[in-house]
Amino acid sequence: MLTAKRSCLLLAALILLCLAPGSARANAPSPNSPWRTILLSDTGEVESIAVYVDKADGSFYLLQTFASEHTKKQEIHFQKPDDAKCIYVAVTMKDGTIRSSDPVESVTRRDLKYDVKSNTLKVKADLGLLYVPLYLLGAVVSLAFLMGFTALVEFLAALPFQLKPYKYVILINIVTNVAMNLILPLLRTIMSIRGYNDLWIVAPLEVVVVIVEYLFYTKKYKDHPKGKLLLFSIIANALSWGLFELVQRIVSF
Repeated sequence: MLTAKRSCLLLAALILLCLAPGSARANAPSPNSPWRTILLSDTGEVESIAVYVDKADGSFYLLQTFASEHTKKQEIHFQKPDDAKCIYVAVTMKDGTIRSSDPVESVTRRDLKYDVKSNTLKVKADLGLLYVPLYLLGAVVSLAFLMGFTALVEFLAALPFQLKPYKYVILINIVTNVAMNLILPLLRTIMSIRGYNDLWIVAPLEVVVVIVEYLFYTKKYKDHPKGKLLLFSIIANALSWGLFELVQRIVSF
């Protein structure tokens, strides 16, 4: 039977195994070309998404192909060559038909938006001076919701375990939530644009959170068996992660 210490070592080993492929890619030389993002309005009937860019002679070539997530909103990220001035999108529908948008200029760093139904590709509106405050407000609201949701789920999970005072469960969840939401966008930028599934990014971070919270609980709940605290850390994080993913999927369909 595994002790609490050996269980932590096993979890740490799993983290290293998960992160090894991503580390190799993340440490590879990164080209200087700017990244582009295209927000697709509805990929429910879309099978694949292709991005085309122009050459110096005015012809276009296939830059990259993406699988459809079949959701209401989907973002794709790609690296635009420095000499490419125009971009267009072609989507393959479930019935086999292909829709190709008109090319648009993309010489700035602004994102693009593609409406599948109307088959239109546009540069997203520039909010000017309002962009920064609106972006920060959205980030704060989103983070507050995530912290509140996770803290509530893990607090409810702590009730059967009798982890009193429950304030420590809420406190460590706030800390790990903030840390994870600061690190996660960076890892997603590095890894997801290189073809990694989001699960390969989130799962190792969740394992790290389990270990950090378990070590914190062993300091604050010394009267409880370590095996019980480890079990709670795993169950609570699995519940909060699983329920949040479920909510996201329900909202996206």
